[in-house]
Order: sequence, then structure tokens, then C-alpha cells
Amino acid sequence: MRCSRRLIGLSAVLISLSMGCEGSLTLERASSPGDAGRGQPRIDYDAGTIMFLDGGSPPVGTDAGPPGTPPAGCDLPTQGQCDGDIARWCEGAEERAQDCGALGQTCQPGAGRVTCVAPIPDPDPDPDPDPDPPTSSACADMVEQAVIDLANTERSSPLSCDEDMARAARKHSQDMCDQGYFSHTSRDGRSPFDRMRDEGVSFGSAGENIAQGQNSAASVHQAWMNSAGHRRNIVNGSYNRIGVGLAECGGRNYWTQVFAD
Repeated sequence: MRCSRRLIGLSAVLISLSMGCEGSLTLERASSPGDAGRGQPRIDYDAGTIMFLDGGSPPVGTDAGPPGTPPAGCDLPTQGQCDGDIARWCEGAEERAQDCGALGQTCQPGAGRVTCVAPIPDPDPDPDPDPDPPTSSACADMVEQAVIDLANTERSSPLSCDEDMARAARKHSQDMCDQGYFSHTSRDGRSPFDRMRDEGVSFGSAGENIAQGQNSAASVHQAWMNSAGHRRNIVNGSYNRIGVGLAECGGRNYWTQVFAD
């Protein structure tokens, strides 16, 4: 909250001191025996809250109590009035005013009198919005794309999805499902490199990761990252292409991930 306070001594002299808070600190001194009840300090905030520094009840005759009749010499309504963004009210026989607009606020009726009120700010936007979910493409469905995205979080340079490599990976996952085996070598004796070449993939170096049973992209990625050999394929800086294939096989997933330069 921005603060601007005034320290006012009411006797024969009026003293004002800016203190940097929104509101005013007022000290009223008795100037004659008949004013003996007006010696308690109070703090008036622009939001209308009035707090007595000694913790006691409002002294009789101050403007902290229920609205009364304005004293002679000030012809404003009891609670004061708003003239646009200017708040006007009575203090004793004198009229006081505050430019709420200069504070970025508006004049509004408050507790006891009109006051300056700051606008309610809009809620802060989410500082960390959820990232967009993976999208499907000809190269990868949503789950396969999630595997690619997770692999790229481990690397200094991202891998791009290659459709021919993805086709080789999908075919191998489905073949393991259909024929009930789990190996880098197909039942027909082909290696991962044979299967990629058969799909038209050219490369100088390549690698393959396979997994069985994990039920999500996150779990299969974590399993691979926990294995030194599989992790080496994922972070290998010489690779710049990837293909991922998932086969959902009666509740047991088969995963294949192939890499190439």
C-alpha cells in the first residue's frame, strides 16, 4: 500500500509533516480547559479504518464516531461528498479535500466519511501455465510425441521426428506384440539397422531402445534414463533424428525408440 501521512498538531499552530503512507496521523491537543477531551491521537486511513493509538475508545467530539451534524462553517453533508475524484469532508469548521485521482484511486463513501479507494487489481496470470499437451501427427501420435518431448528435455539439441524411422519403430513394436518376443533382433533375423534401411532411412550411425510393460510415456522414459546404455542413446549428440513406436498389446505395451544422425 502506498503511504502518505500528515502529522497535525491542533492548538495555536498547524504543523504538517509528510511521512509516506496513505492516510494521516493526527494529534489533537487541548487549547483550553473546555477542550480537555480532545487529547488522544488517532490514525485515519484512506480506506476508512480509524485506529486509536492508545487502544481506547473514540474521544468525544472527534470525527471517529457515528456521523453527526457538521459544525457551523462547513456546509458539506455529514459524510462529506465526492466531486468526481475529489473527496471533500469536514474537520471541525474547516473543509478538507483529497485528490483521489492523483493517487490512482476513486472517491467512494466510506465508514464515517467519503474516502479514496484503490481499484481491485485483476488476479495475476498463472506464473507457470501448463505446457500445451503433445499433439498427434503423421510421425507420432500423442503418446509417441510425449516420448520424443521427454527425450528432448535431456538434450542440448532437440531431435526431430522422422516418419520413416517412426514407421520402422512401430512395425518392430507390433511385431514383438504379434509374435510374443522381446528383442532387438526380429524373428526373421533383422537388426534395428536392417529394419531402418528397409524403410528407406539413410544414416551413418544409429541406435535403438526397446521396452515392455510400461504404461505411460513418462514411465518408459524414466526406465530408459535409469539404464546407462539406453540413456546414452537418448543424450547422444551425434543423433538428430528420432522415431518412436508404441504397440498396445492386450494391456501390455511394447515400445521402440530409434535414433539416427
